[in-house]
Order: sequence, then structure tokens, then C-alpha cells
Amino acid sequence: MVSDDILDKPLAEIAEVLRSGGTTSEALTEYAIGRHEKYGEKLNPYLTWNPELTREAAIAADACFAGGYDLGPLQGLPISIKDLYGVEGFPTYGGSAKPMADKWEKEGPVVKRIKSQLGVITGKTHTVEFAAGGIGDNIHWGAPWNPWDAHNHRGPGGSSSGAGVSLWEGSAVAAFGTDTMGSVRIPASMTGVVGLKLTFGRWSAEGIVPLRRSQDTPGPLARSVVDAAYIFAAMDSRHDTAPLSLLENLGRAAIDEVTLGIADPCFWEDCALNISDVVERAISELKNAGAKIVDAPSSETAALLSVVMQGGMPNNELLAFLDREVPNWREQVDPGLKSRLEMGSGQKSVDYLKLERWLSELRRQSRSNFDNVDVILAPTVPISPPVLADGKPVLDPDVPHVIGARNTCPANFLGQCAISMPVGLDSDGMPVGLQLIALGGEEEKLLACAMAVEKVIGSAAQRIGSPPVVAYQVR
Repeated sequence: MVSDDILDKPLAEIAEVLRSGGTTSEALTEYAIGRHEKYGEKLNPYLTWNPELTREAAIAADACFAGGYDLGPLQGLPISIKDLYGVEGFPTYGGSAKPMADKWEKEGPVVKRIKSQLGVITGKTHTVEFAAGGIGDNIHWGAPWNPWDAHNHRGPGGSSSGAGVSLWEGSAVAAFGTDTMGSVRIPASMTGVVGLKLTFGRWSAEGIVPLRRSQDTPGPLARSVVDAAYIFAAMDSRHDTAPLSLLENLGRAAIDEVTLGIADPCFWEDCALNISDVVERAISELKNAGAKIVDAPSSETAALLSVVMQGGMPNNELLAFLDREVPNWREQVDPGLKSRLEMGSGQKSVDYLKLERWLSELRRQSRSNFDNVDVILAPTVPISPPVLADGKPVLDPDVPHVIGARNTCPANFLGQCAISMPVGLDSDGMPVGLQLIALGGEEEKLLACAMAVEKVIGSAAQRIGSPPVVAYQVR
């Protein structure tokens, strides 16, 4: 048996209890399965769920503990995986109506690393079809239910739409998604958890269904910044020799030792409800606690968004992938996705190359944005999670379809790393995320700053409590 109290603890403490014999992975796993049996019909976080495979993994983890084998920080922990990753024993749909070719079940380095540590995979969480959307809707499988509204079906954020929901459900204590334009940070913000977007190339995207190969980044969602740092330390190959020492070092950062930049006005314009006010209050708390706050304008970001928000960045990489890998995809996909892809199909190769050169120059120039700051702060998502009607988000028709990704996509296009953490609730009672953005390759600095921020404002549950749909208290 396992009590709620054990699952409430930070990952490092759960891992310690496992190693001390205070509980077993099998007990944790049975509890996680029970949580899904209780809430899964309502919350719908998973596309594929195989409790027998999950139990087998937990038994193996316990056998290694009993034999004195410690294979890594994730050993025995229940972990959900987005339905873009290949995982043996689970079909890969990529959010589409039909399973993809068998080769997309082949496990890449991220899944292999989780399994090498005997992390217990609970199932494959929902994704927007082929990861091409930020609200979380899916015409084939329905959207997971955002647990922060007990009465209205709201978007959970996408494209890693089931990841954050699985954490609140209690069926996983860590979740893995992917982020191409914000697909880890958007669901983290909309469901009130933490989402870490890594620098492109920091972790391999092999074995993951692609959206835009030059930007796709696997990454974790977690219940706190401390937990996100724990997962990063466990997974990052640069810290193989002493992952827990990294975690200890990151935790030493103090808020009065960091310089925080206020993001360019383009991040703050036209935010819905009182989202800007919620984020600004959190920043004021950081300032009062001793953080140095300065302005961090970015003409490069403003120029980028002026193009993105007008639909000037068509994803022809996805179009080419579908033509190559998914037979008859035009007959199957969401009509909205089909129309967006077909709009971009007329782009000339010379125009594509010009656009890529322009992006490369923006990336180079934008590095100077961090000359005088450690990280840059902005609202993660400028809208509240929209209500879904007939499975589709109810949005102002004049609002661009990429509005959910407006504040997150610059980090992807500009080669930066970023993290989202909850800092309050908007006037609809929905979570609001604060985004911290750092120079590409500086994940350690980013996490140190985020941990310093979390010491001031509190973890997700301390800051915003728990959602009304689940009776689950995370400390």
C-alpha cells in the first residue's frame, strides 16, 4: 500500500523512500493505476494505456532495488510519455486516426534512457494531431479535460495535451512531451504545472514523430521546478557522473544573486483577462525579495512575431513528412490542419531558403539580448485556456490560430531554452504561467534561476493549490 503523502513529495524524496524500502515501485504503480481508474474517464489524459506492461516494469525496478542495483534517479518512478515517442509495446498514432508504421514504435535515446534507469512508463498521453496545435484539441480522440474547470471542457494546452493532465490525475509523477513552438510550456501553463523547453539538440529527437526537425525538442513536465531539475539531472548526459550533485548545486542559487529581464513589450500586448497583472505581481514579489529587475527589449523577437502572427512561417517540413510517411493523410487529418498545410505548399524553395537565412541572422543577433541579464521573464501564454465546443476551441475569429504559441515560439525559432512555472490564476480561475527564457545551451543557469524564483513564490501547489476536478494535494 502507499499513502497520498508519499506521492505528494518531491521526486528526490520519493526516490529516497524507494531506496530505503519505505515503499516499492509496485505499490506506487498500483496507486497510479488506481488514480487513472478513478479519474481517467473524466480527464482522458492517455491515448494508450497498458497497466500490465506498467506493472512488469515496476516489478523489475523493485527486483533491482532488492538486489542492490541502483540504475539511476528515475528507477521505479511512474512516468507518462507523449504519443509521439516510440515505446515498445505501445502503438504510435502521433495524434492521428490510425497507428503509424511499425518503425515509429522504435525507441529513441530519450525513451531508452528512461528505461535504462528502470523508469516505469504508465502509457502514451494524448497529443494534438501531429503536434500541430497549441490548444490541445483533437478531432479523432477528443481533448483531455483541463482539471481547473470542473464544469466546462477547456483546452489543456498543446500539443503535449495529456502530459500536464496526467500529473494532476496522479497517474504519473513525471511526464515527457515535445516542444517545437511551445508544446511543453503551453500545456504546462494551461494546466498549472512546470514545463522545461531545452535548447535544440541538447537531447536527441530520434525516435520521435517530427514536426519541424530543426526545432523539435523533447522535454519534461513536472509538478515543481525542483522536480523538473531532478528529471533534467537524471536525463542529461553531461551530468551522468553526478546527477544529484547537479541538483544540489542548482538549489544553491538565491534570488538576490540573479538579474531578471522584463521581456520586450511584444510579449505583453493583448494578453487576455488579467494575465499580465498576475505575472507582474509575481515579478514585483521577486523584486521585493531582492532580485535585480531590468528591461530586456528585443527587436529580433518583435520582428519574428510580426511574421509568425501573420502566418508567414508555414510548416512545410510536416507537409513533406506526411507525404512521405503517412499514406492518404489528406483523407484523414483534421480539415483545419489540412488547410494550413496546403496554404504553405505553394512556398517557393527560394523563399524558404531566404526565410531560413533570415532566422539564422535573428538567432545570431538575439544572443546580445542576454548580455546584461541571466534570464528574461514574460507571460507564458497570452490567453486563458479556451472552452471547447464540439471538440474545437471557441476563439475570436479575428485571433490568429497561433495565438497560444505567440509567447513561446520565439525561444524555439531563436535557439533559446525556457521554462514555464505557474504564478497564479486568471479571472476565470485558470492557471497563469511565468516563462523564464535563457540563452541557448544555458539550461543549468535557467534551472538555477527558476529554482531561486520558486523559493520566493512557492511551488505549483503552494502557489495555486490543486484543481477542482481532482482531490489530490501536491505539496
